[in-house]
Amino acid sequence: MWRTKSSRIHVLLTTAVLGLVLSLIVFPALAASTTKSLSTNFTLINLGVNQANGVVEYLKPDGSQWRSPENFTLAADGGQAIFRQYFDSALPDGNGSVRVSADQPVGAVVQILARGQTPTSGAYVGFSQGNVRFYVPLVMRRVMGATGIANSQIIIQNTGSSAVNVNVRLIRYDGAPTYTKTVSIAAGASYYYDLDNESSANVPDSWYGSAVVEATTSGGSVAVVSNLFTGPHAMQTFNGFDSPAREWLVPLFTSRLANGLSTPLSIQNVSGATIPAGGIVVTCTKNPLSSGPTTHVMTNTSPIQNAASYFINPVIDTSIPANWYGACRIQASAAVVAFVQMRLIGTDRAAAYEAIQGGSTARTLLIPLAAKRLANGFATVTNIQNLSLTATANVTFTYKPSPEYVASGGRGDSIVISNVAINPGASVQHNLRLSGTSAPAVPQLPDGWYGTCIVESANEPISGFVELTFLTGGGDTYQAHGIFSR
Repeated sequence: MWRTKSSRIHVLLTTAVLGLVLSLIVFPALAASTTKSLSTNFTLINLGVNQANGVVEYLKPDGSQWRSPENFTLAADGGQAIFRQYFDSALPDGNGSVRVSADQPVGAVVQILARGQTPTSGAYVGFSQGNVRFYVPLVMRRVMGATGIANSQIIIQNTGSSAVNVNVRLIRYDGAPTYTKTVSIAAGASYYYDLDNESSANVPDSWYGSAVVEATTSGGSVAVVSNLFTGPHAMQTFNGFDSPAREWLVPLFTSRLANGLSTPLSIQNVSGATIPAGGIVVTCTKNPLSSGPTTHVMTNTSPIQNAASYFINPVIDTSIPANWYGACRIQASAAVVAFVQMRLIGTDRAAAYEAIQGGSTARTLLIPLAAKRLANGFATVTNIQNLSLTATANVTFTYKPSPEYVASGGRGDSIVISNVAINPGASVQHNLRLSGTSAPAVPQLPDGWYGTCIVESANEPISGFVELTFLTGGGDTYQAHGIFSR
């Protein structure tokens, strides 16, 4: 398992309290899914309309205090604070969890990094609450892939106030139950289940499938994040799912782009029964800047057993047009969950993000961290999808500077970009990696700018996700995560 200066993040958004749990990493693993020395940072954003005052608690795996709590204050409506564990001299090396409490609702994004080495990176957002059951659509143990051996690490946090027993049920790709791992987790603490450390007698080499994580103690609740390591450098981080649905949205789907990017989909059947052939339909609408057909439709040609997953892989499926990108809508005859892998084939760069549940009516999105071409090469790309199939969404982006950026001499006013039109079912990008003056570049922001972003639609529901990238260097410099709505 990886050793870490770690605190996996779980976000409890109640009326006035948020609980965060983070996985933060700072020293090498012992011959498991990764041998990297990993570190973390997390960024908080105030989702409320008043100033937020709160505290960060750090917990060891046994639930005891890891370091003294930290107090924080966030400005109203998008205020930001960044906590960097690799610079925290009060936090001993190790791994653990974090809880954040505040008098306003707040959100968080966590970055996992290999600093001072060939890069490895991942990102995820904190949870609004725990639940008794979570689903993980793709899990692997010692599977040989294009970039090396692939292994999953499932991180489970106890979000309750007392110890909880948890079962991790592993289901093979064809729906056959394989193995159940049972663990006990202290209140507030996290457990790291590294599949590479599992016995091959329990889970064979070259195994892949899905997982169901369940709290078996009465009244218990958990939150789940999964890291999928592929080869010595690449890592894809994504949240587990606790809320099945029959419709999911994919703001960015790509098929064999010129830069190598493809986005496989993993869709897990969690309905309790078999989904028949044709029971899942994926309809993709191209971005206006893409070549190829306006729409592309995909469906399952064979039944999908309960708890098993169905995979769409544009890397190898030549029926999907090449050099094509856009947004997709997953519609199923029964309850499913889904996530998206982002792979630049022929490189170590990989990321992942969760598909977005259909039916949302949110018109305001909040992004904890946006950055344009920082000196260290870091930049972000925001993808916003119009959830309406019948009307164009009229959207405004408001970029609010970080207090750190202003303190370093940066401009202190917000930068507003209005009258952004998003076609029905389609998506747009704000790509802060680019220095140009035409879309999807954002010339209104200067290089070196960083802060938060609020995206508001005047008329239609929207959602999206964020890509985090480093413009320089090899290894895995690619991350992605979801965003918050209100």
